[in-house]
Amino acid sequence: MDTIDTLSLPIEPLQRSLTLRQGLDRYYEANPDFVRDQDLWVGIMRIPWCDMQRHDIMHVVTGYSTALEQELQLIGFLLTSLTWKRPWYYYAQSFVVFLELLWQSIQGKAWGGIYHNPVQVCRLYLKGVKQGLTVHQKINAAIDPSTVLDRDLASLRSEYGIQNAGAWD
Repeated sequence: MDTIDTLSLPIEPLQRSLTLRQGLDRYYEANPDFVRDQDLWVGIMRIPWCDMQRHDIMHVVTGYSTALEQELQLIGFLLTSLTWKRPWYYYAQSFVVFLELLWQSIQGKAWGGIYHNPVQVCRLYLKGVKQGLTVHQKINAAIDPSTVLDRDLASLRSEYGIQNAGAWD
């Protein structure tokens, strides 16, 4: 008579990807001084809260941190990964922030105590631009955040072809 032996293996629960909402909560916990739920004024330019939230969401989806190096990559990424129909200041943010940081670098100034030479500033920005060109589909610049907040980050990244830099998972 044949017998069947039983083998017991420990089964670890599957680790689910964070939702965008959970990642965004981590992002805001790590950056408690960031403006939330209100428009941001940069000089005479008003940036609506919904656009600030979209920017913050892209930090979480891409996994880019708020360190200057990764902020430069993110603004380059946003230039080429978003649909072209978007508010004018999205373009201004990408170009003007890059040019401002480049100008500061040319003058020998450091940001956050860290100096990046002009070549480094350009390389970081262009790295983001190149990554933005690799997305499977353009990201809707006017996306309603409430439609994606409860989606898991892994599926969002997969849908758009975004490689995770890992800062918020």
